[in-house]
Amino acid sequence: MPEIKVIGDILSGKFQPTLTGNTIVDAALIDRFCQSLITALALSPQSVQAEHHWNLVIDPNTIYVVDEHILAASGHHHRSTNIVPVGHTELLRGQIGATKRRLATILAAQSSAN
Repeated sequence: MPEIKVIGDILSGKFQPTLTGNTIVDAALIDRFCQSLITALALSPQSVQAEHHWNLVIDPNTIYVVDEHILAASGHHHRSTNIVPVGHTELLRGQIGATKRRLATILAAQSSAN
């Protein structure tokens, strides 16, 4: 099972976008999003983690769920097979529907490849 990192804010480095501007609220919203994905996809709690210190480096063995605003500013292409863009509002409201569908497709493809 690949590691899934959810990126909705970045707290270190020169590029430090936030979800709401409040680090405590951002962490709670991102954690809730992670927990909802874990429940909806029946994943282990260790497989989905909030990543608050992403250095913009893409590990090919990790799946990244990235706020579309951060993704656009980072210069990474969302067409990469291990990057799932998520709407800023979806992260704020904990709406996982579209992300769940994309992740289910990616995980199924990886599972059948093994």
